[in-house]
Amino acid sequence: MKRFKVLHVVSKLPIGGVELMIYNEVTNYSERFTPVVCCIKEGGPVAEKIKQKGIKLYVLNRMQSHGFDWKAIKELYQIIKEEKPEILRTHQYHANLYGRIAGKLAGAPLILPTFHNVYVSPKRPKWHRRVLNRILSYFSDYLIAVSEAVAYDIINYDWIKPSKVKVIHNGISVEKFKIEVDKREIRRRFNLPADKIIIGTVGRLRPAKGQEYLIKAVADIKNVTIVIAGEGELKDYLKNIANKYNVELILLGNLDNEEIPYFLKSIDIFCFPSLWEGLPLAVIEAMAAELPVVASDISPLVGALSDSALYFPPKDYEKLREVLLTLINSEDKRKELSLRARSRAENFTIENVVKQYESLFLEILKAKGIQ
Repeated sequence: MKRFKVLHVVSKLPIGGVELMIYNEVTNYSERFTPVVCCIKEGGPVAEKIKQKGIKLYVLNRMQSHGFDWKAIKELYQIIKEEKPEILRTHQYHANLYGRIAGKLAGAPLILPTFHNVYVSPKRPKWHRRVLNRILSYFSDYLIAVSEAVAYDIINYDWIKPSKVKVIHNGISVEKFKIEVDKREIRRRFNLPADKIIIGTVGRLRPAKGQEYLIKAVADIKNVTIVIAGEGELKDYLKNIANKYNVELILLGNLDNEEIPYFLKSIDIFCFPSLWEGLPLAVIEAMAAELPVVASDISPLVGALSDSALYFPPKDYEKLREVLLTLINSEDKRKELSLRARSRAENFTIENVVKQYESLFLEILKAKGIQ
């Protein structure tokens, strides 16, 4: 049986949802597919994890200035010529740009760019990006969107035919979250209070994640602590907001992917107050950990969570406060949402996601006469 090589191109691989999704995918391919990964700008913690799995990794150290980097295309071209991948996967704007140009020039048989976020974040994309994506779509076999909301933006902003866009959701290893733990012991492990309601979230400390509205929402609510796993430029700002509103806030910094299931098992309520998203792994992981979830009512989150969560309008911390109090004051409601969440998570297993990708690869390769 013929084996096929899949080259994934991304700008960099720090700790983040998109990066962990790439890791999940390349480490779960069947024996028929051999992954190779290329970082255009730099590596990062996820890149190191990929190397530890024995997967070939390139780091080009390009894109070091704001201008267009022609050498990035040249080096990608050389890698494609050397590796001869049957399938070229690119991720996010810059990798989709450089990767598709290089892939077309090098004659890559199958080119699949992936779009991980909605375009209105916080405003419409720059017109030149839309035009470029429209032009480069002719070099692409399909454009992959991680959610229906992302697909909508590609079709409507870039004038792409709907038939050219495929939706394949993100996925996780659900089994990793089926762990039995002593909550008090896990809280001691993370230095968290033993006897308080803990509202937790996972994400970079940046404006798009909306964490400041979660802090404001719990002002003056007794016996509640907010815990955030993540790093970012808003660290000091969030601490100041917490001090201003007299909220106990614990910032854990970045957690290793293996620690996330235990962290989630240590908290009582998961809140995801993002202002915009594509399809975040964090909410899928929270569902898999059987947590009651509260989320902003943006379409990617509603589409992923369905009836397994409670919602509030983005930035509306007064409404968020009402929703949180509903769960804080009702253990039965928390249990109800937990059961729904665990069932819903089964729709997003990494095994199912990888099967969808592999089926698509084989379908296109067969149509092109590559067996």
